Amino acid sequence: MRKILISFIILLVLGFSSCTDTWLDVNKNVDAPDWVNPVLRLGPVLASYEGLQYDLRAVAPLSQYFSGTSTYVSNFGVSHSYIAGSDAAGECWRMSYWLQGMNLENIINDSRELEQYRLAGIGLTVKAYSWHTLASLHGDLPVKDAYVPGLLSHNYDSQEYAFSMVRKWAKQAIAEFEKTDATIYPSTLTTSDLIYKGDAAKWKKFAYAVLARNYIAMSKKNVAYLDSAIICADKSFASAADDASLTFQATGVSTTSNFFGVLRGNLTNVFGQSDYIVQVLTGNIPNYNASGAIEGLSPYQMVTDTATLDPRAILLLGTLDTMQVDQTKIKKGTYKFVGTRLTNAVACTFWGSTSAPTIANSGTGRWLYRDDAPWPLSSYAEIQLIKAEALFQKGQKAEAYAAFKNGVSGHMDFVKRLIVPGTIVKDSKNKQTSVIGDKITSARFSALATEYMNSKFVNGMPLADFTLSHIMMQKYVALFPWSLDTWNDLRRYHYDLVLGTGGIPATGTSWTSDVVYHKLDSDPNRVYKGLYLPAANVVNRRTKFATANLGSPAYRLRPRYNSEYMWNLPSLQKLTPIPGDKENYVTSMVWFTTPGN
Repeated sequence: MRKILISFIILLVLGFSSCTDTWLDVNKNVDAPDWVNPVLRLGPVLASYEGLQYDLRAVAPLSQYFSGTSTYVSNFGVSHSYIAGSDAAGECWRMSYWLQGMNLENIINDSRELEQYRLAGIGLTVKAYSWHTLASLHGDLPVKDAYVPGLLSHNYDSQEYAFSMVRKWAKQAIAEFEKTDATIYPSTLTTSDLIYKGDAAKWKKFAYAVLARNYIAMSKKNVAYLDSAIICADKSFASAADDASLTFQATGVSTTSNFFGVLRGNLTNVFGQSDYIVQVLTGNIPNYNASGAIEGLSPYQMVTDTATLDPRAILLLGTLDTMQVDQTKIKKGTYKFVGTRLTNAVACTFWGSTSAPTIANSGTGRWLYRDDAPWPLSSYAEIQLIKAEALFQKGQKAEAYAAFKNGVSGHMDFVKRLIVPGTIVKDSKNKQTSVIGDKITSARFSALATEYMNSKFVNGMPLADFTLSHIMMQKYVALFPWSLDTWNDLRRYHYDLVLGTGGIPATGTSWTSDVVYHKLDSDPNRVYKGLYLPAANVVNRRTKFATANLGSPAYRLRPRYNSEYMWNLPSLQKLTPIPGDKENYVTSMVWFTTPGN
């Protein structure tokens, strides 16, 4: 009887299914759908940009932003090497191929099919930005084979090809933004878009920012790219209000908080502000004599000097000094900044102490180093300084100077926007022990910023004195400590090493196995005044690179260990001129650093 009843029910269902399509598909799980609207997938894709912050632990020491006792500092910043058998410095690889990966491809493809062109443009902009960063860091990488199903190995493509695809995707994004959507987005777009809340006009400007970055990175290959960088910069961000930043909910758990905040504890007290960034921001770049000893200060202070206060230092850097209750008393010398030499114990954390920050002494943090601080992806200041560099290289000095001033002013706005009013923490004896937040108010910062902008380092600088070094060192400050692209700039200018014939470094001229040779600060072609690699023959450096480097600094990061060295090693071994499995692979110069097409 039971078998008859089941058979009857099956026939009944089949009969009804011939006249209706509303029946539940038993192969579809409503609690775990195999397809969702692409807008709902956007949030996790954007949140994966914390991978940029992970890899800063390696790139910031390479760029001499960070020092300290972290293994990242010793292996990347000092040895210019890598951490063996580890995924360290492979997070952007993981982010681009896996966390974004096919999720991002499906957002783009499904949005196009649904005629949700704005969302398709957002997806393409994200893809262009991520792959520009990925290719910049690693050079050669799989592009054509990236998402081909069924492959057991993936061939590598050149950085040149990867960069060409970045430009293709960015231009496709711009084209998508210029179309009219055939759909009304759900309200979730404003919450899923963690950068611009669905503002297509700003996303379009961001796509042009990616192009400007890409063109300036390649500008040594072809001077025509300078014009392209200028054109794209003009179509990009109009002010600091357009800056691209990833927002964090900071709900009290690590997964929703800024990687550099107090809660995550990733900087703690093993990463600190380098001695070089402190020298730049305080006008204390040393003068090194012929033997490498310090003799006073360099006459080439390009950002500030000991008589001029750059108020950005109060926010970008940590200081052990107590906060001034009367803010009008803040002036040059009120706060003293101490940098950390390579591998030394941190002299001052970014929260103004010598120990790891806690909720009790630092709250949720300050400036960019707080749990809910938005994380910058690109900025108006950066794009204006890219434009300034391109114009200067074209010989248009006056126009470059105008863009330079816009860039510095834009960075003042960028810095000010992140200020958190300081709250003094006192002990039982009513003595100030720490500050939760920043040690300067927005009002006082604005007043001091105006004074600085009118100084001889910006608006008061005679055009005749204006140099490329002014542009690039202001950009160095404007991208501190958040941008991986600073390393692009340092490598484009070959760390200011003495160059061999052909305009590239060479053994014997640029380095030996023991020491690297930098241009003198007096050399007009020296861009980063006072910056010396760890293996330079000057005091507080004089540390050899990894033996396998044969004297050369690093020019690329190794690919992610568990992706490539475990599963794709034969493809790595095919790379030239240095195979990817060799110990000195990191010294292989990336394509955009070498002259010629």
